[in-house]
Amino acid sequence: MADPALILDRRAALLGNPGLHAVLIGVSDYTFLPAADDPPGTGLLALRQLKSSALTAMALSAKLQRLDTDKRLMRPLATIRLLVAPSPEEIAVDPALAAPGLVAPTIRNIELALLNWRIDVATQAENQALFLFSGHGVRRSLEESILLAQDFLEQPFAEMSRSFRLSNIRNGMAPSAKRPDIGREQFFFVDACRDKPEALDGIDPIDPPAIFTADLNIYDDRKAPIFFATTTGGVAAGEAGKPTYFGLALLWALENGSFGKQSVAGIKGSVWPVNASSLKAGIEVADALFDARVELTGLVSNPVLCFRRDAPEMTLKVWLEPADYKGHVGGVSMTEINTNKVTPVPGIGEMQLSIPITAGQYRMTVQPSSNRFAQASSEVTYFSIQMPMPWTFDLASVP
Repeated sequence: MADPALILDRRAALLGNPGLHAVLIGVSDYTFLPAADDPPGTGLLALRQLKSSALTAMALSAKLQRLDTDKRLMRPLATIRLLVAPSPEEIAVDPALAAPGLVAPTIRNIELALLNWRIDVATQAENQALFLFSGHGVRRSLEESILLAQDFLEQPFAEMSRSFRLSNIRNGMAPSAKRPDIGREQFFFVDACRDKPEALDGIDPIDPPAIFTADLNIYDDRKAPIFFATTTGGVAAGEAGKPTYFGLALLWALENGSFGKQSVAGIKGSVWPVNASSLKAGIEVADALFDARVELTGLVSNPVLCFRRDAPEMTLKVWLEPADYKGHVGGVSMTEINTNKVTPVPGIGEMQLSIPITAGQYRMTVQPSSNRFAQASSEVTYFSIQMPMPWTFDLASVP
């Protein structure tokens, strides 16, 4: 079977060992939708072209390859299938998006890429799978997302014939009698709107054609989290010429989204793992836009996607209290306990601070500028993205 979307193939080099198989779909240039700057049309033509989704898929492809080069993926990278429809603004930023040979994310190309992806993932249970869709989506029901291919609304075909159901893809990746050895750890990232246009109410049927045929599951023991960029009814967004807001946050979280250092089966030494729960937290920490907005479903346990060996970066948000101490703070410093390194904190006199640190154990020391209070030092505190922010240090409570 032809496999035109395959841009990276390291299957032979893995010598039969398990790997990570990724399919990345980024649709900005929707052929049959109005331009991004045009007034919205009626019905489903109220949707317009996008300017960030193709860059998101391309950026994630590059990130996975860098993580693989650094040997920081839980499974070595085996394949990447990339389908992109870039806007002119995205091509101006990254001309590689216009490279010959890249495959457009039409419904038929998406179908072929997903079928080939499933074949690869099904070769052994220790494989990992990663799916990203960035583009337009609509909500059919509270629990169903429909994702729109580049040729959505092509005439004279039925309105929803150029789209596909997320549930069909996820269900089709379950173990079955036909695919008993399919990879059990699967990550799904959906960077698309989840609102329901009124125009859907007038369409019968709403159901898009299936990409995967339904197979009877033998027993679904997957670890297959789904990350939605928005909660139900929400709208995804991005800035022209950059990856989407969700995409940028995801890239940061893949680098820094870990709760703590620990042992991980299959990895030598203690590391900082990025698992499903910490990845969600990292996305939400990376951009205030996603604070408590990223929806994570399908979490049976916490599969690890990648890791780092040194402490990740984070921003510690601190509120000094009580408020009437304002004007009496002369200086603030952070002492990293393991190294005893003391770092002065900019913003003398401020009561609300944002401090770039690496995760770990710290003691904060606050010097007074008057005799209103004595020097105050906090207890040793472990800071990571898991800690609710802001962290409050009550100067009046220190004896």
